[in-house]
Amino acid sequence: MGHMPEQDLLGLHTLEHAFLNDVAPSYLLHARPPHGLKIRQWKKRTAVPLINTLHKGVTGLRRQSAPVLDHDLVWLEGGKADGPAVVLLHGFASNKENWLSLVPFLLKTHRLYVLDLPGWGESQFNANLTYGLDDQVARVAAWMTAHVPAPAHVVGNSVGGLITALMAGRHPALFKSACLMNPAGGKGADHTRFEAGLKQGKNPMIVESLAGAHTLMSLAIHNRAIALALAPLMAQDLINRRHVNRHLFHQMLVHAPSTDLPGMAANQSPTLIMWGKEDKLVHYTGAFTYGEIIPHAEVLLFDDVGHLPMVETPLRTAKALQRFWSNHA
Repeated sequence: MGHMPEQDLLGLHTLEHAFLNDVAPSYLLHARPPHGLKIRQWKKRTAVPLINTLHKGVTGLRRQSAPVLDHDLVWLEGGKADGPAVVLLHGFASNKENWLSLVPFLLKTHRLYVLDLPGWGESQFNANLTYGLDDQVARVAAWMTAHVPAPAHVVGNSVGGLITALMAGRHPALFKSACLMNPAGGKGADHTRFEAGLKQGKNPMIVESLAGAHTLMSLAIHNRAIALALAPLMAQDLINRRHVNRHLFHQMLVHAPSTDLPGMAANQSPTLIMWGKEDKLVHYTGAFTYGEIIPHAEVLLFDDVGHLPMVETPLRTAKALQRFWSNHA
């Protein structure tokens, strides 16, 4: 990358920031602003501890926590003690438990580290701190440096995929490989209704009711039965977090990635771009944009799968990951 002509590098920077530059001004102009008092008064209520109690007997994953930079972070850890490290990073309006369907297919061969991103799940949220992508990349990189044996295979879904792509460019020593699973931030050749709605200030990621949870799940998951089953389970947490989620979405757009720091194009790690073609949140043609930014990346598209391959088709997802990791062992 050091020998790339300046004009080409400028073009890649433009591609990397195209989606945020397109959406952010309109969204921030039209969307309801975060409610400062309600954000500061927010009290976390979650069913996650119960979920962890139920799955621990099956997966053996243990809950871990530690202070990292300016946050207390929580993650699940387990699997093969001496296996290659795998880090799993969830997306917006989600948590580490999103990966539980995939986990059983990786436990016997890999050591898993399943993080609640700063501000999400059981990890600390602090209304006085910033949650731009640069902030989140720095926090996750510090956590990996302290608690994950390097290098690791890092798999990020949605916003977690965007964080993974940026982190791979900035902290290459942490990476054995990167998998960008339906990553946010890639401006595709077409757009989804969700992406178009953002420019009008509409955001179904901010859930106000059970009906809103059904809408979000139907956008995120192509399999209707799974979407209908998950909506009532997710609704309470999503509604409880609505003010915080609105704030975190605004933060992500207000604090865009710095063009002075290495970006996705600096990534030299083996990279897999995995995408469900029925994604109703982020258009799958964003995979080709990511492919332009990271030319050495492999692109794998799944038919009949939406935004969350690890939820909809965990065995197929696991096999694709294992094959990719094996090819780049």
